[in-house]
This record gives sequence, C-alpha cells and structure tokens, in this order.
Amino acid sequence: MDLATSRLTQLVTRETLQTLQDRFAALGMVTVCVCTVDGEPTTKPSWGSRYSELVGTSPRGRRVFSETTRACAKDPDSEVPSMCHGGMTMYAAPIAHDGECLGVIVVGTRASDLPSPETVETIAEKYGIPSEKLHEAVASINPHAGGTPEAIRCFADGLARTIATLYGQADRIEHQLHDLRTVHSFTELLSCMCDLQEVLDLTVLRVAEVMPIKACAIRLLDPDTGELVIKAVHNLSEEYLKKGPVMLRDNAIDTTAFAGESVFIADVSNDPRTRYPENARREGLVSSLCVPLTYRGQTIGVIRVYTARPHRFTDTEESLLRSIGSQVAAVVISTRLWEGRAKAEDFQRQVDAAAAVQRHMLPAGPPMSAGLEFGCVYDPSRQLGGDLYDFIEFADGSIGVCVADVVGKGLPAALLMAAIRSILRGHAHDSDEISRLVMHVNEHMCHDTLPNEFATLAYGVFSPDGRTFTYCNAGHVPPLLLRAGEFHELNAGGMVIGVLPGEEYEQDIVNLDSGDILVMVSDGITEAMDFEENSYGRDRLLASIQRHQSLDAQQLAQQIQWDVRRFAGLAEQSDDITILVAKKI
Repeated sequence: MDLATSRLTQLVTRETLQTLQDRFAALGMVTVCVCTVDGEPTTKPSWGSRYSELVGTSPRGRRVFSETTRACAKDPDSEVPSMCHGGMTMYAAPIAHDGECLGVIVVGTRASDLPSPETVETIAEKYGIPSEKLHEAVASINPHAGGTPEAIRCFADGLARTIATLYGQADRIEHQLHDLRTVHSFTELLSCMCDLQEVLDLTVLRVAEVMPIKACAIRLLDPDTGELVIKAVHNLSEEYLKKGPVMLRDNAIDTTAFAGESVFIADVSNDPRTRYPENARREGLVSSLCVPLTYRGQTIGVIRVYTARPHRFTDTEESLLRSIGSQVAAVVISTRLWEGRAKAEDFQRQVDAAAAVQRHMLPAGPPMSAGLEFGCVYDPSRQLGGDLYDFIEFADGSIGVCVADVVGKGLPAALLMAAIRSILRGHAHDSDEISRLVMHVNEHMCHDTLPNEFATLAYGVFSPDGRTFTYCNAGHVPPLLLRAGEFHELNAGGMVIGVLPGEEYEQDIVNLDSGDILVMVSDGITEAMDFEENSYGRDRLLASIQRHQSLDAQQLAQQIQWDVRRFAGLAEQSDDITILVAKKI
C-alpha cells in the first residue's frame, strides 16, 4: 500500500500516527485508518478483528475499503455512516488545526450480532477468501465490541483531537525553532559587523523580512536632550520622518517601553497616545508594536514596527522582536563602550603583562619525589590573583611548599604576592629554621609595605624521604592532615605577616605515614558562597577530602575544586582558590 504524505505528516511522524491508531483500534476493537482530506491513506489500517482483516485485505476488500474511505473523507462531518464490505459501518472525523482540515480519521465497526454461517459463506465467495478461515475468524469476534454509533463517533472525534493536539504542539515548536534560528542568524550577522549604522540598517531590514509588517524604525535616546532620535528606518517616507521631534518625556508609548513593557497600538491614527496621528494616517500605518532596546537592564531606545492593515501581534512575534531588540541594544552599548575604551587600553596592556609575569612565577608543575605525590589547583577570581603557591627544591632532596593569601585583589595584590615569593625564595636556602624564615618574611613585609597590606602564609618542608613535615602557619587556613580517617589541623606558627615587626613564630614537625594526605588551601575554598550567601565552610571541605581520598593527589585537588564549584553554582566568587595536596606514598 502506497501511503500519502500531507501537511499532517510533516510535523507528526507517520510512525506516531500508526502507533496512536493501533492502540485506539485495540482499545475499541474497531478498524481505524488515518487519511488525507482526499481519502488517500496516510497510515496502514488497524483492523478491529481478524474477520475484518481477512475481508479488508482481500483484493476486492481493499478496493471497497479504499472507495468507502474516500467517500467518508469528502464529508467527514456527516452524521450518516457509510457501509463498507462485510457489514462494516464507517464513520469519519476531521483532524483540524486553526480552522484547517489536515486529514481524516476513519473508524469502522460491525453490528453487535455475529454474521450467520450463510452470510459468512456468501462473504467468503464474494471476496475470494477460504471459507474455513473466515469461519474461524468469526468465532474470535467480540459481539459487544464497537459500541453505539454515538460512542463510535465520540471515539473518532477523540482520536482526531489527540492527533490535532500533537500537530499543534509540533507546530508551535517549529515556530519557536524558526524564531530561534532567526535570532541566532541575526546574532551571527551582528557579531561580524563593526559599523554601528550598518547594524541598525540591517536590523530594520531583517525585521521586515521575518515579520508581517509594512515598516520598521529604530530610535535611540539622546541622554543630553531626552529626544528619541531616529537612527534607522525601513519603508517610511522622508516626509513622515520629518514630522517633528519625539521627546521621551512627552510620549506615553515610548515611556512605557522604557519601563520594560511592550506597547501594542491597534490603530495608530486613532490612538490618543499617538503624537502625530495625521502623519500616520497619510503614511498608511495602522497597527503598531513598540518594544524597548534593553540589554542587561539598560534601555537605550525603542524599535517600532507598523502594519498596513489591522493586525494583532502574537506573543511569538512580540518575543521575537524583543529578542532582536536585545541583540541590537547589546551591540549599541558595546560600541559605545568601545569608543570610550581608548583610555583604558594602556592600563589593560599593563595588567596583561603583569598577569603573564605572575603566571610565569607560579610553578609549571609539582616536583617529583620518591616518597611523595603532589597535586595543585590555582583558580584566580580575576586576571591577577592574590594567592600564591610555590614549591622550593633543596639540594639535599627536601621540598618546601607554601600557600599564601595576600590582602586585596588585582594589581596591588599581585605585586604583594610577587614580593612575598621573592623574599621567601631569597631566604629559604639560607635559613635552617622554618620559623626564622617566616620571621624574615614578616620583617621585610612590615618594612616595605603599607599598614593595610598584609598576608597569611603557610610554609613547610618535607624531608628527602617524605617521612617528616616541618611547618609554620602564619595566620593562614590551617593545613589539614588526614590520617586513618581522622583529620589533624597544623596550627603551629603565629599571626599574619606584614602587620607587627618583631613577631616571633613557632614551628612544628609531624611524622608522615604511608597513605597520609596533607591538604593546604586558601580561604577562597572555605569562604566560597552560594546564591543564598551560605559559605562552603570547613565541614564541607573535610567531607570532600574524605570522599575523594582514594584518588591521586592531582585528581583529589581537582575534585575539591569541583565540589566547591558545584556548591557555589553560578554565584560570582570574590576570592582566589588555591589547593595544594601532598600524599605520602
């Protein structure tokens, strides 16, 4: 059987129609088929019984079924049923969407009384079917199937409405996809253009191509005068454009648009809000829609579209115009920012150079050690970070590690971080005691920095065999040692560096066993916030380390970072994140 293609099958697949039809047929024990408006089959018939199938699939039965189906399709609203082969009665119901008939559901049922043996013999001979097969099929017929004519018609209408609903949903999705493609292609075009006037001219032209309108205009607000100045038009006469100034404060339509609302005008020339109704009448403008040009809460103008006849803009059309308006607003605002960016470019180049220097100051990777495995993550909240981590390798095989967090952000913090690194590295090889090294760093900081410039610092040295860790913690988040499922904080040290000259610091030594994990972080971890301003905190950090302790050091550091990111979501973070992990092998 050749199946016909129609508008219906463009949006609702033939497989979907067949599945719905089969299930409805099985439920009602009736014969069902979906056809075009001309009666051509869209699906294969679903037979209500074996008896109907034997008769309907015979050569003569197929012809009769096809002729009856076409007759039903010509008048699907008829209350009079059509008679088909073998005593089948057929009803039809239109599949309609927005007043258009997309196809027809044809439902066939049989009388409640079973055909007599004589009738079966007659049908078998007439349709060329082996009589014994037809008698067997009659025995399987449920005489109560099908229901009353009213029930059959209700059944057909219900199936038709179900299919029409599927079509309507698919149609809406298709329109939404079309609008998305339009906005996407429009965005791509705008992103390739640099001249603002070209952007505005292209916008009014494209709007006229994708919407059923006569004309389009874009006005941008002059913040100095309060006038909405015409910047781009499509299909509006020079006379209309010179009708007079449009001041935002005097125009209710545009004032409403600047408040973030879309404004629909059913008849421009007769609306009391229209400033120049006679000009609109002469121009042949009837209905209008005005939407704001808004990007990230900033409204810079309006875009108006006009029709030549009465038209009620749909929600989809309004949404499309607002999306385009948002894209244009983004380009306009970006262009204006670009024009005022010259003074900032030199400073940005300096920041870029400083960021490059800072990146070079950070270790390219963790050192190799026979008894230890290292992992690290550094995620600055800005281009220039205020966190520091470093590895210092000594001649005897010892490895020094540090994590520091300087006050402030941006360039001042980056410079302070560079100073701490320089001081630490300059004295590390000459200091036998870690506490004395931290004292040197503190003295330099107090001498060379301003009173409000200080930092926290955690520094320690692993022995060549990795079995001991000597450390000093100067006001930093205490390093955490996970051993046999229990955490130990390494608190020995003193106050932050750069505040009080002459401050003394303590150091301590911890022995490390195989499987021990040492984690050093900056407070960007514990103070990370979600949208409800809940901090990540120490408990979540401990749980994260515990959960991922079986991973290698680098993977463990990365998983801690991801746990923090999942907690914070899209909430903007104000502090750098540094994680340093050491695992005793």
